[in-house]
Formats: sequence, C-alpha cells, structure tokens
Amino acid sequence: MPAPTRPPIKGTSLLFDVFVLAQAAQDLLGRGMVDSPLTPSEYALYSHIGEAGPCTPTQLARDLHVPATTVTVWLRTMQRRGHADRAPSASDGRSYEISLNDAGLAAHARAREAFDAVNLRFLERLPRPEGELRAALAAIISATVDPRVGPVRSPASVTRAAGGDGPSRRRATPRSRPSSSPGA
Repeated sequence: MPAPTRPPIKGTSLLFDVFVLAQAAQDLLGRGMVDSPLTPSEYALYSHIGEAGPCTPTQLARDLHVPATTVTVWLRTMQRRGHADRAPSASDGRSYEISLNDAGLAAHARAREAFDAVNLRFLERLPRPEGELRAALAAIISATVDPRVGPVRSPASVTRAAGGDGPSRRRATPRSRPSSSPGA
C-alpha cells in the first residue's frame, strides 16, 4: 500500500513540517512498539541514559528537549519498575544521577527488538542516505535552540502585557474559581 502523502499547505513553514514529522514519528513508533516493554518515549530515555551514562534530571530535560516535569514522571516510572539506580550527584549536591541497572538494561534490550524492526522499515523508505538526513536534522535541531531568545509569547499575551485586551488563555486557579459550597 503506498504511503499517504500530504501536499504542501500554502502558508505553512518548515517548522510546521518538522512538527508534522515529529507527530508522524511518534505514531510510527507507537504502532511498531505496541508490544514492547517500553513506550517510544521511555525507549528514548533509556537509550540516552545507556549512551550518556548517569545523568541528572536537569541534564536529561536539556538533552532530550522535554520539560523537567516530564523527566520526573519518566524517572519515577523507571524507579517503580526497578529499572534504575539513583545516586547523589557528584557535581550538584541538591540533585541526583540516574543510571540503568541490570533490569533496566534488559528491558531496553527487549524494547530494542521492536524499535529496530520499525527503524529498519523506516530506513528502507528514506529518499536519501541516513547519514545525510541525520546531518540535516542535527542542523535543524540546533536551529531550534537559540540562547538569545527568551520564551516565545503569543501576540495575544504581548497585547495583554502591554495593557491591551487580547484574548485571555489563563487557566482558572483554585482562588479564582467560584465556590460551589453554600455560604462561601
């Protein structure tokens, strides 16, 4: 069956296409690793720790470009499964380093079988050599990291910050929600 294609959409950008690529890769890995002992995200985490060695949660968040809260959830899951060892960080006494133990390495090896099968089929369909595409992707990933740029703000939030009445997307906090209890 031929692969579905998406014609270029007028007015979109390379960054939009990268977003679509990320979603498609997650879907591909999710379907291909459905019977794996690890999810695709967990497989990526275990792979990184296996390659990089013991890492702090902050290092993992930075290296994998995910929020620290996501890393915290992933690490709790690893520890609950008995797949990780935790030790005080030598460079930051307030933090810790996580590494894969034998059970984590075994789970990663079992998950690698599913990943490798998906990856092989994916590589066979690439229009250019893997090395060439990986170099281009490395440059694209680097372009997304610009220390000179602060958090991206939507035009509406900029308008509100300047005193305008742009649409508000703020979530209600517990103090701002109306109380449903009588007499409150």
